[in-house]
Amino acid sequence: MANRIFYNPEGYIEVSVEGDQSYMSFVNLMPEAATMLEELQKEGKPKLGLIDVTHQGAHTSESNHSALEMLEALDYDRLAIFGANVMLSEVIQGIVIAIGKAETIKICKMREEVVAWRTQILFRLLDPSARQYRYIQATRHVRLRQPYLL
Repeated sequence: MANRIFYNPEGYIEVSVEGDQSYMSFVNLMPEAATMLEELQKEGKPKLGLIDVTHQGAHTSESNHSALEMLEALDYDRLAIFGANVMLSEVIQGIVIAIGKAETIKICKMREEVVAWRTQILFRLLDPSARQYRYIQATRHVRLRQPYLL
């Protein structure tokens, strides 16, 4: 099975990773992903992505390297990955740390977690006043001297 990339009607790019992966599995996705991200930027929309690895089969060091290159090269605001088993989740976490995008990429177990995270991210990206406040765990807002940027 080939990986699929498409616009989700909710306003983000979705990738479905299916079957066994090779180096070319991710290389083949890059041109279309880059084009879609550029279109979102031209429309003034946040460049959000979702990667579903629920149906991913075997992976190799070459496919991991290709995924690393893709995640590093693409210009996105935020990205969520969900559906990984424990071993794959550790591999993904290693890739995210290796490229230094732990603040940009969220790894979730289930799609429901992604929806909640996406709502929070959209609020921060689309509401300019939200950038002036930082939420503190004590459930109060503290006004910062400089706007808080993501």
